[in-house]
Amino acid sequence: MKKVLMLADGSDNSIKALRGAAKLLETSKPKVTLLTVMEEPVMPSFWSNGMIAPEVMIPPPSGLSEELLKVGEEILRRGQEILGKRGLPAEGKVAFGHPATEILREAKQGGYDLIVLGGKGRSESLSDFLIGSVSSRVAAHAPCSVLIMR
Repeated sequence: MKKVLMLADGSDNSIKALRGAAKLLETSKPKVTLLTVMEEPVMPSFWSNGMIAPEVMIPPPSGLSEELLKVGEEILRRGQEILGKRGLPAEGKVAFGHPATEILREAKQGGYDLIVLGGKGRSESLSDFLIGSVSSRVAAHAPCSVLIMR
């Protein structure tokens, strides 16, 4: 493995996944990119009859993106600290959007050999259970191998 994409979302499962993956990869010393994906809330506007007008979306409140960026940078800092203790310096990236979509976009653009992520993260919800979790979507559509840590 020469190039590895690792995911961090600040959850206990994510931290456990980073520690486990770092232990597995510490001897091979791949180039590591640590990615966190921040989801901005979607705020649709409504017509008077209650129907959602998808073409008219209300932008997020002013300053929300900056606050989410700060949270993302803190998640990256903690992840980089964990990886650094195993001799794996990591470039950090914050993306905005749906986690699976952004992970797959980075994986395709970055030419990675491996994606490492936790089996459950902070965004796991009832909708993820019904339509498929982030990790299962990434595993199904990734352009490279995927390691799901539990």
